[in-house]
Amino acid sequence: MLSLPNIAISTAGFQTGFLSDAPNPRAIIDAIASTSCRAIALDATHPGLRPRTLSRSARRDLAATLRRSELAFVGLDLWIPPEHFTDGAHAHRAIEALTQACELATELSTLVAGQSRPVVSTMLPGELDAADRQALDATAQRVGAIIADHHPEPTPLETHSTDLIAGLGIGIDPALILMNGQSPGKSVTHAGKALASARLNDVNPMGRCAVGAPGSKLDLTSYAGALIVAGQPWVTLDVRDMPDPMLAIERAQHAWASAGSL
Repeated sequence: MLSLPNIAISTAGFQTGFLSDAPNPRAIIDAIASTSCRAIALDATHPGLRPRTLSRSARRDLAATLRRSELAFVGLDLWIPPEHFTDGAHAHRAIEALTQACELATELSTLVAGQSRPVVSTMLPGELDAADRQALDATAQRVGAIIADHHPEPTPLETHSTDLIAGLGIGIDPALILMNGQSPGKSVTHAGKALASARLNDVNPMGRCAVGAPGSKLDLTSYAGALIVAGQPWVTLDVRDMPDPMLAIERAQHAWASAGSL
């Protein structure tokens, strides 16, 4: 039976908010666990969560913390500048970081188990050529992960015509799509079986804002309906640029529940 996707919360943005003096990701996990949301996406750029510095024991400890907190793991966020993937001075490091994130996502998904998913959300440049996209797709498949490209105008692979996502799928970021003059609900529909991840965020004339805030542009009812039809189990709340992440979570929960009841 199709139902409203449950909210997962991304840790991205917490370190620039009220937890700016708490670099230990445990403080962020505890804050998220205190809400009624039961899933989490981890920020792979956080100093305490970078794949290249996390030892095997640290990964097991992190997974154990999520299990004790009763939080499903729905993936990693790797928000690095898209142009780094095509810039000769940064491309190797960017691709290596994405590969390491895929490996960590797969490992944590297995360790946490339950409804966990090995998804890595990032944004690839529109000018990335087909050969490089195919290589990233193959890399993700090799390690058992899925890369969700959150570019507002994604370039899907031919393999997306199959019933299952291969290694490179489409991510939906409503704020970016709205800034690009498009409809997030229609973007979900157009993504079809290539849909790998969906965010929950909003925008107003001033920029990113809390979901459902006055002047916000996201049609929550239409977006929720599209995700229900798509069969998405989770929608990941994005609190980047929010001055009070916990208040943004509370408001988003209320707005999302109201949209799902219409």
